[in-house]
Amino acid sequence: MADRYELELFVVGHSAKAERAESNLRRLCEARLAGRYELRVTDVLEDAEAAEAANIIATPALMRRAPLPVRVVVGDLSQHDALVRGLGLEEEEKDGDEGGQR
Repeated sequence: MADRYELELFVVGHSAKAERAESNLRRLCEARLAGRYELRVTDVLEDAEAAEAANIIATPALMRRAPLPVRVVVGDLSQHDALVRGLGLEEEEKDGDEGGQR
């Protein structure tokens, strides 16, 4: 059974960078994790305590809370390969390819 992903994206307001990060993330999640992810977007201007509790010091920042271990990716999430690695999805690709060729 595939893992369920719990993601939290920390942004500052509705800046172009924040919106780009959310759009990039949602596009990847729908393509690779459809039906098995939960995404919460936290505006640190509205909920500074959440950012402080998560030790977020730069935004946009994506925190993968589950599956463990927790991982954090910072930036506008436009670098697809870095985002895939940051979320640990390259491991899923390897698992999915094992049944084929050797």
